[in-house]
Amino acid sequence: MDSAALQLLSPDRAAAEGAALGQLACELPGGGLLITASRLVEFGARAAILFAPGLFRLDFTPQEETLGLYPRALCEGEVEWRTNEATWDGYRDPKGPAPIELAGRFENGLQVWIHVLSFTERDALATHFVAKAEIRPTE
Repeated sequence: MDSAALQLLSPDRAAAEGAALGQLACELPGGGLLITASRLVEFGARAAILFAPGLFRLDFTPQEETLGLYPRALCEGEVEWRTNEATWDGYRDPKGPAPIELAGRFENGLQVWIHVLSFTERDALATHFVAKAEIRPTE
């Protein structure tokens, strides 16, 4: 992995540049970066939930019974995003919505695992998101 990719794992940079999102960041044991955030987003609004400077921004658009998910690459090169089918249909599960899990692999040798919990606030016509991203060098 190159030195430019390692600089993307700075918790100070991630916290400072994601401060408007209420984002926090710290170093992971064994290397890597953990980013966490919590946001209330009104139905129909598109909002950034997680921001990893130089890597990606994750936006959501909640509706009453659906959810738009928009991972946006902020780096050069290809990014491969994957999720399992349970995440696609999480909002249709009769037991309630399941956590959203998304994995990404970047050409620069980094990988990310994202986990998002969401809670609908019907009286506020909004959804509360609690999210974390673990970014590590590819093994």
